[in-house]
Amino acid sequence: MTTNIITIASSKGGVGKSTTCIALAGALAARKSTVHIIDLDENRTVMRWYSQHKIVIPELSVVQVAPAELLAHLKELSGDRSAPDFILIDVAGVYEKALLQAMARSNLVIVPAQPSEPDIHEAMKVIKDLADLNESFKGSIPYRLLLNMVEPLDPHYQRYTLEEVGRLGLKRFETLMHKRAPYREMFLTGRTPHQEGQGRATVQKAVGEVDAILAEIDVVLERTPKMKAAA
Repeated sequence: MTTNIITIASSKGGVGKSTTCIALAGALAARKSTVHIIDLDENRTVMRWYSQHKIVIPELSVVQVAPAELLAHLKELSGDRSAPDFILIDVAGVYEKALLQAMARSNLVIVPAQPSEPDIHEAMKVIKDLADLNESFKGSIPYRLLLNMVEPLDPHYQRYTLEEVGRLGLKRFETLMHKRAPYREMFLTGRTPHQEGQGRATVQKAVGEVDAILAEIDVVLERTPKMKAAA
């Protein structure tokens, strides 16, 4: 079985890494893909969500791993005949060696950012680091910038940010993650949008967004080597 490794990467906190990770995991589980989340963040946001709410999603497992133990854990998973379809790595919101190690072993790096100058600035640093890794090890690990917490009314600063992202030539998901209650509610209820009842319009919109992002991920992964050599 081939495992796809996706790193949710930023050296800045508060950009939506854990929210993105949980929402994507819920969507993958809903389509019966097995998912293993590695939480590297010392804040334990994903692990706390999983343990406090006693999450029971058969396709999903979550583990807290110290950054220094990341490589050993990935090696253990790669030797397991029941390895998951997807490994999602939620890195800490700081610049550390584990960030580079995770990216070097990924099939895709997702760089979440809110539509603001500080977030885009940090995203560009991560994207540059990935480009340096690819150059150093003759790799072709792709990335996509994921804009989240997007205002539905599209204020001027937001339009300007999108224009700047285009001007800078950054590759991004066409799908935007808007400010929606279901993303915030995940941490209160333990349910991702895909595990919620979809009677509410806002839940339907969140599900549609995450499904659209997954469709874009599928396109990228089809063109991507499935494992990378150690950095």
